[in-house]
Amino acid sequence: MTVFKTTRRTLLALIGGLSVFRAARSASPETFTLVPKLAQGQVLRYRQDLHLVRNGVIGHRSRSTVTLEIRERIAAGWLARWTSSGVELLEADPRVRPMLEVLQALWDGVAIDLFLDEDGRVAGLADPAAVRALGAASLDRLVVLLVADPARAPMAGPLRAAMQPTLEDGGMLAQSLLKEPGILLGAMGRDYRVGQSLEVRTRIPSPMGSGEIPILGRYQVRGISSRDSRADIGWLMVVDRASAARTLGTEILDIVRRAEPARPTPAGEQAGGVSESTVTDAMATLDFDDRGDFIVDTATAWPVSVSHIRRVSASAGSRVDTVELTRLVE
Repeated sequence: MTVFKTTRRTLLALIGGLSVFRAARSASPETFTLVPKLAQGQVLRYRQDLHLVRNGVIGHRSRSTVTLEIRERIAAGWLARWTSSGVELLEADPRVRPMLEVLQALWDGVAIDLFLDEDGRVAGLADPAAVRALGAASLDRLVVLLVADPARAPMAGPLRAAMQPTLEDGGMLAQSLLKEPGILLGAMGRDYRVGQSLEVRTRIPSPMGSGEIPILGRYQVRGISSRDSRADIGWLMVVDRASAARTLGTEILDIVRRAEPARPTPAGEQAGGVSESTVTDAMATLDFDDRGDFIVDTATAWPVSVSHIRRVSASAGSRVDTVELTRLVE
């Protein structure tokens, strides 16, 4: 069992002796920055577990293997490649399972090139246009497969109509593909002060589109084990509710309106979309927070395991997304 040292004096001594915690940009002698030891050719693999709960009911659970490969040194940091493969849908609502299987296959085995900054954090897609082309090609292949299967052929048209706007919207596509890499490396490049929380006031990309949401986040080095070469870092984030409600409300309404033409109207139901007032009322009760736990190898600063939970609720609805990444040792 990992034993973490938690006293302020011990933490200061341990962090000061670790090469991955370099002196921070701050003038304080008790502040350090966590920076991974990056090198061309490094390959790290993680088991990725995704878990979605919607309104208290499991939406789906899936598992895959993700690989992060450091490709080369560039002027502003590093070029890396992220690949998710072997996606397995472990549990899903039977009504949506066929569609989930198709959607999860869209990026299975597709290599995505990323930019990492000097401190090891995800800075963006290396070539957004190439990624959009890869996504379009994958969607075309899936549509062909669906059409060839009589049981799934009816999904082909709605799937293309629903996915096409996302693939064409560079901001939304980037946020979708950068979510898990960003979570894995989220604790990198931060200035930690021994014995105190690190407050982060910034803006994050909206999970629904290309807008931004103001946040208040806190990181904290909770403990270090010299015996097991592990550091325990916690993360807690809340959003500016008013700004988030305005941004998400606009984006949700736009997504709904784009999807409406592809949505069949059930027998007995009157055709018509979601009203702006309905979305506004729901956003007035918006709550949105993140919590994370990072166990980091103190010899390299690479994450050993990461657990990230995002909770979003509005009106009577709620959604909890859990991402767990566990290092695979070869």
